Amino acid sequence: MNKKPISISTCVLAVAFAATVQAAGVTIGGTGSDEEASGMTAMFAGDRFENFRHMERFVPTSEVAPSTTPWNLGESRDSLSFSADFLGEDTSLEEFIDLSDTSAFLVIKDGAIIFEQYRHGDSQDSLHTSFSVAKSFTSALLGIALSEGRIASLDDPVRKYLPELDSPTFDGVTVKHILQMSSGVQFDETYTDPESDINRMTTLVPPMTYLEYINTLGRAQEPGTFNHYASINTQLLGILLVRVTGESLTDYMHSRLWQPLGMEHKGLWTLDSQGIEMAMGGLAASARDYAKLGLLYLQDGMRDDTRILPRGWVKASVTPDEPHLMPGKNPQSSNESGYQYQWWTPRNWDGDFLARGIWGQNIYVHPGNRVVIVKLAADQKNFDPRYKLAYIDYLQALAQSLDDSAQQ
Repeated sequence: MNKKPISISTCVLAVAFAATVQAAGVTIGGTGSDEEASGMTAMFAGDRFENFRHMERFVPTSEVAPSTTPWNLGESRDSLSFSADFLGEDTSLEEFIDLSDTSAFLVIKDGAIIFEQYRHGDSQDSLHTSFSVAKSFTSALLGIALSEGRIASLDDPVRKYLPELDSPTFDGVTVKHILQMSSGVQFDETYTDPESDINRMTTLVPPMTYLEYINTLGRAQEPGTFNHYASINTQLLGILLVRVTGESLTDYMHSRLWQPLGMEHKGLWTLDSQGIEMAMGGLAASARDYAKLGLLYLQDGMRDDTRILPRGWVKASVTPDEPHLMPGKNPQSSNESGYQYQWWTPRNWDGDFLARGIWGQNIYVHPGNRVVIVKLAADQKNFDPRYKLAYIDYLQALAQSLDDSAQQ
């Protein structure tokens, strides 16, 4: 088995999962040929743009079929001209796309696509791995499960649903604490450190299950007092969803989100050795389908006249409601950006929010100007905190320029 940092699966697993049908509209696929390197680490070598379009070549995946009622976003007007400051330099949108190694950039204003550009081999039809943008999809599914009564309350102790979490680390930890990255769990997510928890995790799971591994983690802070971004929290939410729904994450997303939201293309979830989806960051979708999640949140959980997310869930999800979740310089947070239910807010919050993933993946939403921006990339500079924050500032400036008086 590949034991390199961040590797997840092997070609052996692909044989076990290949051609298996899990449910209507959902199939299981495998990795690439035996000649291809396997494991997620291999995605980061060679042509990353190509690799990020084809994560199924490296890890086992489950497949979600396109919606039978597709939502066609229409043709792009391609009518956008914009420039703004980026790290002290006046930077045009074209220059920004280039310097950020962006392969798909999509801007929607008032429901219409006003800019759409693909580079480095990406297209309207290509899938692109999301990394942690998947967390915001997981959050949406949790809201649906809550509305269905599968979870009685976000204030419930997580042990009510996962009694195996018998470590003292989870004393007093609620579902909401986990949803807000405020569980207090000690977890180092430094991707560039081979000894960090996020990297060591992949050498321990398997043979451990995720729940067994999570039980080994210590406590860094009291629950509900400090915002510390730790992907293992989202993986725990995925396990919770499987437990309370009795369905795989793939199946549940297909019926509750992918189908009603009118996704035009299939989606993929990375699977671990037990066939469990990587809720923390293993989704792949097309740029336009990512945009539909942004539009769903822009429209308060509605697609036209159909309610997909429960009433009030969007506002609750994107509005920080505790001191340790607030954006800006915050001694109670390890991030300058704000946080809530697996959604970020920019450091200079304008009511806007975003889903964010490593290597430069973003779904950005500005409700005030009714703007959704999707940015997909293979950008190593995104690991630099200075660039990461500046990229979000630029997207915010772009959205703020698109008020009703803007000429398009």
